[in-house]
Amino acid sequence: MREFILFTRGWTKPFKLNSLTNAGRMDLIARCITNAIFVSEAIRPNVKIHIVLNGPPRPPLLITFDTSRLKRVAPDERNVASHIRIALEKFRGEGIESEPGIYIEKKSFEELVKEKLNRNLIYMHPSGEDIRNLKLKNWTAIIGDHKGIPKTIEKFIEKLGIKKVSVGKIEYLASQVITILHYETDRLVL
Repeated sequence: MREFILFTRGWTKPFKLNSLTNAGRMDLIARCITNAIFVSEAIRPNVKIHIVLNGPPRPPLLITFDTSRLKRVAPDERNVASHIRIALEKFRGEGIESEPGIYIEKKSFEELVKEKLNRNLIYMHPSGEDIRNLKLKNWTAIIGDHKGIPKTIEKFIEKLGIKKVSVGKIEYLASQVITILHYETDRLVL
C-alpha cells in the first residue's frame, strides 16, 4: 500500500467550484489527489491519500481518498474538488464516509502522523536522501503544499526521526512529487 499525507492550507468549509485557487489552493489539492489515485483511464489500486486541511474556519479536518472503495471519481480537478466539497457539506463533527472511499474526520496532521509511525514514513524534502538509493516498495510519504511544511511541523517530524527523502535537486510541485514517487516505486515492483 502506498499512502500520501498532504499538509495543506485548504478551506475547511464548502467552496465554489469556479474559484478553487481562492479556497486555500483547492486546485493544487485536487491535482495532488488526481496524481495519487489515477493512472491512465483507471483508478490506481492500493493507494490512500490523506489531505489535512488547515484553512478557515474549522481546522484541522482530514479527508482521505481510499482507492480500494472509491467510485464515481473522474481524473479532473473540478470533479475531485466536488467530492471534497461534498465531504465538507456532509461533515457534522463526527467522522463519516461521505461517499464510497472518501472519508472525513476532525484530525490534525500530528495525530495522523503518529498513527502512521508503524508504516515506512518518509518526509519529502529537497535535502533528503535520493529516492533511488532507498528502493522503497511500500511507504507513507509526507508532502507539503505550495507553501511547504511550517517550521513547527518540520521540528515535529524531525523529533519523530522520520527520514527525509528527495526526488532530486529541483523543487517540484507537490503533485509532481507524487507522480515521481509512483514512477520510482513502479520501476521497482512492475
